[in-house]
Amino acid sequence: MVQAYSLTSESLSYFIGFSLLHSDRVVIVSPWLSDVTLRLPVNDRFEGREVRLLQALEEFSDKEIHILVCEGENHNEYIKNRLPDHVHLQEIDDLHAKAVVCDEFVYMGSANITHGGLTLNRELCEVLENEYNSAGEYVRRKLDLEVNL
Repeated sequence: MVQAYSLTSESLSYFIGFSLLHSDRVVIVSPWLSDVTLRLPVNDRFEGREVRLLQALEEFSDKEIHILVCEGENHNEYIKNRLPDHVHLQEIDDLHAKAVVCDEFVYMGSANITHGGLTLNRELCEVLENEYNSAGEYVRRKLDLEVNL
């Protein structure tokens, strides 16, 4: 049986930070993506508990990180042009799903990974146990997309 937990969209910044810090593989699915501020658990990799997404992605070069965004969205140009080389970017023509997937857990909900999605808008957000125990398998089965994990 899969366990589900609700969280506020503001807490999503912590979930992303937690996933990047503690998971070997992370898939971020967001039609629109911004260099949002993430909150981190206590750790010894960063001086503070808040870090920008691009800075976190740069630091986690030892992780497999895939980002899926909507193709042709001008909003994504800033982050697309600044992604570290080890981060895999896929642009999907009809992407509307929002998820953060690691082997153990999945966030799914209505929030884009943008300032509005994390702090301003009223969003639905849930964290589920990943029933497939694989970020790639979850994305393959639930979104019918291939990521090379």
